[in-house]
Amino acid sequence: MMSLLLLGMSLIVPASAQQPKPVAAETFRSLLDNEQVKVKELRLRPGSKIAPAAYPNSFVYGLTDGTIVFTQPGRTPFEVTFRAGEALWIPSQLAATSNETDKEIRALIVEIKQKPPVKPGAKAKSKAKASPKAGPKTAAKTAAAAKSKK
Repeated sequence: MMSLLLLGMSLIVPASAQQPKPVAAETFRSLLDNEQVKVKELRLRPGSKIAPAAYPNSFVYGLTDGTIVFTQPGRTPFEVTFRAGEALWIPSQLAATSNETDKEIRALIVEIKQKPPVKPGAKAKSKAKASPKAGPKTAAKTAAAAKSKK
């Protein structure tokens, strides 16, 4: 009888422990990742929370109206509210984020990757080779040839 009671008590789990926590793969979807930027789609379900993480400087474009709560360690949480179609700049920070509303929040996030500054007078490195046919003279010749055919 006592073992049955202990078994029954072990099956009782608090409601907060029963709710699954969002997984990064469910929250973010990578759209582009190169040397200069990382573009992600954010889908933050109502009540979702993302553990503290370091975020670089980011451009955010709202796909839906929303309010995201940022909680930085040792600081008072603050809200960022935006409308669908609005662009925001979010400076780099270490913060937990959450959606404390009853609606899903969707946004595009463009994380700016740091690049070393270019020294004055330094030539840009390019892998592409310039075509001998390209340039303003070629464009002028093409326009003149098109005009003469009319």
